[in-house]
Amino acid sequence: MSRPEGAAVALFAKAPVAGRVKTRLTPPLTPEEAAAVARASLMAPVASVAGRSTLPLTLFLDGSPDDPLAEWVASRGVEVRAQSSGDLGERLRAAFTVLFEAGAARVIAIGSDSPTLPFERLFAANAALRAHDAVIGPAEDGGYYLLGLARPEWRLLEGIPWSSDAVARVTIERAAAIGAMIATLDPWYDIDDAASLRRALSDSRPEAPFRQALRSIEAKLASARG
Repeated sequence: MSRPEGAAVALFAKAPVAGRVKTRLTPPLTPEEAAAVARASLMAPVASVAGRSTLPLTLFLDGSPDDPLAEWVASRGVEVRAQSSGDLGERLRAAFTVLFEAGAARVIAIGSDSPTLPFERLFAANAALRAHDAVIGPAEDGGYYLLGLARPEWRLLEGIPWSSDAVARVTIERAAAIGAMIATLDPWYDIDDAASLRRALSDSRPEAPFRQALRSIEAKLASARG
């Protein structure tokens, strides 16, 4: 895999299986509709990042993709790897290790929960890693939508209260405690519930694939609100 600029992107996502993903969207959505949101949310960053030689992307998937998704991802030249077991810190460490060992000088991890994240944030993260040990993009819910490392500094993944609203804060405090220089990007938001999904759809251009794929769901959400 070519890495002309020395950076690589790891996209973390769950296979979009009904009943297993985006469960906080049900209700008002059905499990199948929630899975459609998860699928569109996964495809959005792949479509945005794939094919850009300066930031090659690898998809780290929890679960197995169905045939249409596997074929679509492969058509974009994106490698799919299984996520490792363990908590998020252990899974991040495993993915970072894979990409560092493949030759990346800097690795940026993002999730599929922020499909409207501007691609420019990845460029900003890559630039920040040239002068910092790490970069973090705090999410509005207290987690983070992006974590980048300029070297394998695993202490930043230790002692973090995963699945809490203190993840970003504790990570930044952890960096200070170990003497690691960490850059902080502007906050962004995840799709966690119907309100944040409405926000993401509103923030998307009408012609954006993410919004196009969810037109019927957008109409349903508008009806439910009314």
